Amino acid sequence: MSADGEAGGNATGRLVYAEFFAPAAAWAPESDDAQVLSRAGCLESLLRYQADGSPAPSLAASWEQVTPTAWRFKLRDGVQFQNGAPMDANAVVQALQHVLKAKTPARSFNPDVVSGVKAVDISTVEVATSVPDVLLPLRMAAPSTGILAPQAYAGPRINIRGTCTGPFTVVNEVPLQSLELKRNDDYWGGTPGVATAEVRFIADGAARVTQVQTGEADIASVVPAVSLATLEGDAGIELQKVRTPRTAVMLLNNVRPPFDNPLVRRALQHAVDSKAIAATVYEGVAAPAVGPFSPDDPWTPEGAAPASFDHDESKSLLDAAGVDPHSLDFVLIAYNDRPEFADLAAVIQEQVGKLGIKVKIRAGDYASVEPDMLAGRFDAALLSRGYLVDVGDPAGFLRSDYSCRGSFNIAHYCDQQTDAMINEALTTSDPNARHDLEARIAEKLQDDAAGVFLVHESLVTAVRSGVRGFEPHPLNFYVLTKDLKLGVG
Repeated sequence: MSADGEAGGNATGRLVYAEFFAPAAAWAPESDDAQVLSRAGCLESLLRYQADGSPAPSLAASWEQVTPTAWRFKLRDGVQFQNGAPMDANAVVQALQHVLKAKTPARSFNPDVVSGVKAVDISTVEVATSVPDVLLPLRMAAPSTGILAPQAYAGPRINIRGTCTGPFTVVNEVPLQSLELKRNDDYWGGTPGVATAEVRFIADGAARVTQVQTGEADIASVVPAVSLATLEGDAGIELQKVRTPRTAVMLLNNVRPPFDNPLVRRALQHAVDSKAIAATVYEGVAAPAVGPFSPDDPWTPEGAAPASFDHDESKSLLDAAGVDPHSLDFVLIAYNDRPEFADLAAVIQEQVGKLGIKVKIRAGDYASVEPDMLAGRFDAALLSRGYLVDVGDPAGFLRSDYSCRGSFNIAHYCDQQTDAMINEALTTSDPNARHDLEARIAEKLQDDAAGVFLVHESLVTAVRSGVRGFEPHPLNFYVLTKDLKLGVG
């Protein structure tokens, strides 16, 4: 346990959190850096996600849809930014407009969806959408819509010191290494139970695990499957596992030969043994994928099952496509930010190699390979994708990842029937009807082999035994909260 929390349990001590992702965009709120700042207990949005995925009040006390394309949010009374400035409608509008005007807008909140933001009065904000969008409240719970004080945007880069509203305020930053935090004694949600905290950016999963084992860190996020065996016998560490809406997929470039042929893509589906991958590479903490969504989700097709591991079927499909498997070779991108991907790529290489297909593996960190992936300069790529991370309903993910003009459509999958169903889902207010549509889309993506869906992942967090009040969240948006305490009793 961290030094200030030892010797009898100082409930106002110092907590160290080992974070798996280092900020890569100078804290731009429209980027994934917003998730890091949310986990650090600094950044908050108008709404927040509950564990079941539904939105709950946060900086906004209530919200309502006033027209088919307009929603109003009533701000919570008396909230101040950590620098003492009022969190009023003008500040909220400035923060949200900054995200809308970004060169690379957020996937959840961008001009394709949101047509404008305005202050109705000092405590009411109206968000307008270009077309009716039933997911707007969920968009307002995403970290990318987090609210920072006007001072945050005054300089050449985002200033995160004193400009948040959360239970912890940033007092020092060592770029790409750590954040030093202290509790916000004026936090609107109540006094935090920890006096100071540190967020350490440690991309290497084994290094995060070591820090918890030695007591240098109290919480380590995203424990890799390969490290589970070393932790499970440690009485001083609790492994908290939660099913997370995240699927590992081998994306196939749908517009580059040979994967522009759906028969070849389907052959790859049957060439990979997802059950063996879940049991070995993921040490049993993942489940074989039945498509883009987990089996127990309400938007998963009834009776969905993993694609069968069947090399005879693969050969038959390749024969129907007029393709000799021995003539096939492709490069598979496996970024090393996900420790499992090195072993996963090697297993895929070996399994499809039995058909005569040659696979060359390209490694590197995600930042180095993403430009080629987004631009379509690749054959195949492994991706761990959270389908509720951008918006807490899969329709948002389906639009960004699998619509013809999707902002994150790395697979370059494009099908007019799928687009029509996605657009219908985005305007269907009845959840059951929307989930039925999403299930149909999921079934079509599996049938079209838009990608090879491999496993549904779990989130594993290692927590020292002296930490109290930590609750793992399926979306992994919240770690340092006001409820954390150190010590016994």
